[in-house]
Amino acid sequence: MDYLVQFQINVFAMMILIVLYIIIKKKSKVKSFGKRLLKIVMIATAIAIIVEPLTWIFDGMQFFGSFFLEYSTNFVLFLIGPVLGGLMLSYVDYHIFKDPKRIYKKGFYQYLSIFTFFLLIFNLFYPIYFEVHPVRNSFSSGDFKELHYLVLASLYIYMIFFVIKNKNRLQLYVLTIFLVFFMLPIIGMIIQLFNSKLHFSWTSIVLGILVTYIFLESTSTEEDFLTKLYNRQSYDLYLQHLLESETPFGIILIDLNDFKIINDTYGHHQGDQMLIAFAKTLKKVFPKKALVSRLGGDEFIVVIESKETNVDHYIEEINHILEKNEDELIRKMTFSYGYQPYTQRMTVDELYTTVDKKMYQYKKSARTV
Repeated sequence: MDYLVQFQINVFAMMILIVLYIIIKKKSKVKSFGKRLLKIVMIATAIAIIVEPLTWIFDGMQFFGSFFLEYSTNFVLFLIGPVLGGLMLSYVDYHIFKDPKRIYKKGFYQYLSIFTFFLLIFNLFYPIYFEVHPVRNSFSSGDFKELHYLVLASLYIYMIFFVIKNKNRLQLYVLTIFLVFFMLPIIGMIIQLFNSKLHFSWTSIVLGILVTYIFLESTSTEEDFLTKLYNRQSYDLYLQHLLESETPFGIILIDLNDFKIINDTYGHHQGDQMLIAFAKTLKKVFPKKALVSRLGGDEFIVVIESKETNVDHYIEEINHILEKNEDELIRKMTFSYGYQPYTQRMTVDELYTTVDKKMYQYKKSARTV
């Protein structure tokens, strides 16, 4: 019971991992290399969470095989740190570059794990990291235990550098999640360095895994997968809410010009990048009381909670941001739009039909100029 109280945070963390693993295994029908990597990270974390209490439990015990159990559990605990760090970095690398072959070529970033393994083999003859007394079966730190923490710290610092270096490939919220993913183990490690009875170094990783799964691996029913804007279902629900609450609003329908030509000429990847860039621009331009959605293809719609009759200032700001983009195609991107405030007795279909006609009138007038 004393051990259960001492390691209760490990028990709760283990329960979270088990539940999360079952959800990924049973409920998620969409398989991906990213989810596979995350499951491996979860298994490695589970091993660390189980082994850590065992190193304390076997310490000082006297029975046949107790020395082997005490030594081997500490061996595994020291090794699992860089193994887990390399797996976490592999997960991030995949999300940035979307290339499983790249991860295999880099050996899942297990360079420091190999280095640590050979040091632990040497540790059998000279206590670099730790020592277990063969008679008392008691654990004691080696002369260079700090080297282990230096190895782990360098790995996590490199991870943060790697994420920041490739920040242009990531959306802001993904960048934030990855920094949390890495900062939590560092914080947990520092806390445990000051008080070894506060078992935060491994359990803090579980919180990072939970956040990562919720925001990166579980598909939101509200979001458009590509642009991370709200999807059509969200737009319909929000519109219904505004109608029921009798809140004044208007909608802007936006359609990118000649988008099919761009796709056919430069490829769908370039087309996707333009959609993502345009989505980011819309997020910057419109206030919090506006719902920005992607209806599908290159068609976007913005719901503005206001009695505005003119939205030209929004359009000017969109063009201004696009013109400053580093990508020449995005700088030259043009779009057509229509705006329609909601009036009483107008149905949702009538509202959309009206704004759609205005948008196509704008598109035709722009072509004749």
